[in-house]
Amino acid sequence: MKILMVVDSIVKGGKERRMLELVKALSRQGQDYEIYLVSLTNVVEYDYVYDLPIKLEIIERKSKKDFRVVFKLRKIIKSFQPDIIHSWGTMASVYLSMVNLFTKKSRFINGTIADAYEDMNWFDTHYLRTKLTTPFSKVMLGNSQAGIKAYKVPLHKTVCIYNGIDLNRFRNLTPPEQIEGQLLGRKKGDSYIAAMVGAFEDRKDYDTLIKAAVKLCTKNKKVIFILIGEGSLMDSIKQQVPAELKGQIHFLGSRSDIEAILQIVDVGLLITPCEGISNSIMEYMASAKPVIASREGGTKELVLDGETGFLIDQKRSDQIIEKMELLMADPRLAKTMGQKGQQRIREHFDLAKMTDSFKKLYSNLSKPKKKSNDDEPVKLKYFLSSHSQKQA
Repeated sequence: MKILMVVDSIVKGGKERRMLELVKALSRQGQDYEIYLVSLTNVVEYDYVYDLPIKLEIIERKSKKDFRVVFKLRKIIKSFQPDIIHSWGTMASVYLSMVNLFTKKSRFINGTIADAYEDMNWFDTHYLRTKLTTPFSKVMLGNSQAGIKAYKVPLHKTVCIYNGIDLNRFRNLTPPEQIEGQLLGRKKGDSYIAAMVGAFEDRKDYDTLIKAAVKLCTKNKKVIFILIGEGSLMDSIKQQVPAELKGQIHFLGSRSDIEAILQIVDVGLLITPCEGISNSIMEYMASAKPVIASREGGTKELVLDGETGFLIDQKRSDQIIEKMELLMADPRLAKTMGQKGQQRIREHFDLAKMTDSFKKLYSNLSKPKKKSNDDEPVKLKYFLSSHSQKQA
């Protein structure tokens, strides 16, 4: 099967990582899948993409609305003759929709739904692009039911496939003692470490997290916060940390050894305005750590409140402190939550399950049509593989 994937860029983001994990998994299927990956910028932050057994092409746009991209994509499609066209970004979907104006109807999977903000409207760029490209798509793909609901796309086109994580990433890691020395300059001892992995951008609420961190670290000198990620707001967030607490609140920047670092972490945090299905939370849970996260969006489909962690309300730094102190005071509860979270990942959010779901979706779309009418919509029910639908 020939699959053309088009992405806006290959930056270090959850959507891009999900795509590359799928590409790696499909590539291991031998000759069954031939993948042609096109990026619409020359930004490649996952270097291993060059080592994958796929065809990679970069189309550099001179501007965001470079209409030459339409003709370049059309040329690629005509030459490659893909069975499936899969977009992984909003601009990729816009260009591929324009290509559809000049070609016969394609088996186009529109994978723009990766968040789940409530009350979106036509003034939101992602929402606008999603709504404009929906008529040209056979499938509107989301990674959470909350996201599909938020974008208000026609249900007969919607498919939900949850993210999957490769559990092999958590094997053969750098010893915890070595990580402690690198990050803390000493043994962890009785310190209590909280970590948040996420970009320092508006889509994460580091302001609320820092408020909680400053109060808790001032109150308890055993508490340490490790913040992993980069972004345009990083400097302004750092300025909110008093000088006397810089030994307790650490900014690590971008890291490629998240799995190893999580070995010394006691609780994983993700404080955001909204999420689809967070790769960071999945990493915490795969590492058997309890989770404290904002309850909005698809997070409710991943974290079971009171079982695998705690869900908190927006802008409530006091709730972060309350739940952290509860976990610090009850190590048995923290351990049980972590173990339940790890089991949930193994049973419902494993990479193999995600890959199987995509393989079934691709197979269903590529089957010969029983009807000759190209405009007949593809009647696809929610395609959730064997993912659990249990919510707290």
